[in-house]
Amino acid sequence: MEVTFVHAADLHLGTPFKGLGKTQPWLKERLVAASFQAFKALVDLARDSDFLLMAGDILEVDYPHLRAQLELAKGLKILSREGVRVFMVAGNHDPYPFWRGVNLPPGVHLFPPQGGVEEMVLGGTRVSVSGVSHGEKRVRENLVRCLVPGGGDLRLALIHAYLQGQEGHDPYAPCALGDLVSRDFHYWALGHIHRRQEVMEDPWVIYPGNILGCHKGEGGMKGCYRVTWREEGLEAEFCPLSPVVWETRSLDVEGVEDAEALVELLEGLKEEVRWQGGTLLRVCLAGPSPLYALGQDSWGQVEDMLNEGEDREDFVWLILEDRLVQPLDLAGLTHGEDFLACLVEEARRLEKEMEGILEEGELSLLWGRRDVIRWIGSLPPEERDGLVTRAMKRALALMLGER
Repeated sequence: MEVTFVHAADLHLGTPFKGLGKTQPWLKERLVAASFQAFKALVDLARDSDFLLMAGDILEVDYPHLRAQLELAKGLKILSREGVRVFMVAGNHDPYPFWRGVNLPPGVHLFPPQGGVEEMVLGGTRVSVSGVSHGEKRVRENLVRCLVPGGGDLRLALIHAYLQGQEGHDPYAPCALGDLVSRDFHYWALGHIHRRQEVMEDPWVIYPGNILGCHKGEGGMKGCYRVTWREEGLEAEFCPLSPVVWETRSLDVEGVEDAEALVELLEGLKEEVRWQGGTLLRVCLAGPSPLYALGQDSWGQVEDMLNEGEDREDFVWLILEDRLVQPLDLAGLTHGEDFLACLVEEARRLEKEMEGILEEGELSLLWGRRDVIRWIGSLPPEERDGLVTRAMKRALALMLGER
């Protein structure tokens, strides 16, 4: 017998996008609808599965959004009518007390803060889901201890938790990987970390990430997992849901002499990412360049020009970030006696020696790290050439100060 389920987390329905600056009305409308479109795609995927697991932060208590609650209710009712069960836990952004005022349709189960187990039989396969909710916004204890495996052929754990070693998230409901492995579950359906991760496979431990990136730090396609259980084991497949994605590119414009050439490069970048559908393209202009003199007002004009006519399904909305520095006077720097002059001189000496070092396999004289040696040794000749000079210029740019 085959059992399929969908694992999603961190929907944050109705949460606004951040870091966009000035936008057009059509884009604002698209972005407001984006999380609801992603949720609709999730519901459609779940309709073809046996049940749905949602691992917390489904709504945003700090952003009261009536449409978000209505869209959630609509989707859950669709699944209820079609006999698809839904299992939910509350996270730090939608703790359990918030849900007391929400009417959940039949077949939708929200686990309490003390934990619980739900069991069902699907075509002869006994399945149990153990879950625990956040009882408040800042849970500091290890909630894994509240999870007791149920019986059956397939045992699942549902929790919104911070797995030690993650970065960029508050350590709410902290736990260690050993805590998870020590309990008798086949699959850990986690939430809280917005970066998609298949932490391990025996047992399966997965963060699906959020279903929509809401700021530049949440780039790439977002979605959920569809998991299939057979007697021989579990298979987990990532399923994209995002109608809008963030993409960040760094563009070294050292050799770009004028704004016309820059516009041509930016147009090319836009077409490179257009296949993703709706894209918020953040381009970091970097390096020493004569374009340094233009300033932020000019970049706004470039953005306006290149964003014209983007009211289309596969739009690419350009956001420029200025990290330029003034053109470097390497000849002038070498005549000084300060640290910068020493840096330039040492870089030029090292670059002369680089070719011989690479050919003779003596990289260990410079670096003791094998991963660095392998990386440099694997570079094609055209990328190795000028490697030291590029590093020197980057260091000078950081010390002289990016805008």
